[in-house]
Amino acid sequence: MIPAEIIEQAKNQIEESSQKKDTDYFCITRDIFQARLDSFIFKSQKYIESALIGEIGNNTFDHNWKFSENKMRGAYLNLSFQEKYVVLADFGRGIKESLSSVIKLSSDLEAIKTGFTKQISGRLPEQRGNGLKFVAETVKSKKWKLYFQTGNGYCSIEDGNISFSQADDYYTGCLAILDFSEELS
Repeated sequence: MIPAEIIEQAKNQIEESSQKKDTDYFCITRDIFQARLDSFIFKSQKYIESALIGEIGNNTFDHNWKFSENKMRGAYLNLSFQEKYVVLADFGRGIKESLSSVIKLSSDLEAIKTGFTKQISGRLPEQRGNGLKFVAETVKSKKWKLYFQTGNGYCSIEDGNISFSQADDYYTGCLAILDFSEELS
């Protein structure tokens, strides 16, 4: 699993960057996000990793029409957090509120399970909703690691297994931490 101290450090850095209005990490618009992702692809040649980063980051712009007051708008993107992790986040409405327009959900935990396991989109009438499933299946098959939190629900993927649980804290919006290190068998 992504270590708890890394998750906490990431949350602190995102909050600090938001307070400082740090545009080195926050992509206010989709075109800024895409330009940074394109630069990453060009420099690293990591196409599959880039597809996952793009899928998660684009959700910020596809599903958020409002962001938490006094927080940075757009997607937080740190491609080299602690020289090992990719961190994406936003202070948007989160998965539960996004999916609530098409399905009744009782909790953030139910919402994150739905987002990662069912074909459903919060954008009616589109028949989409495969993005987070693509992320999960790719992370599992590559034996990479993912921590994804929305509200107080989180998803963890490691060693090819996915699990869902309730976090001790609440995250407004979405937070994703990816570790693309190859697992040695």
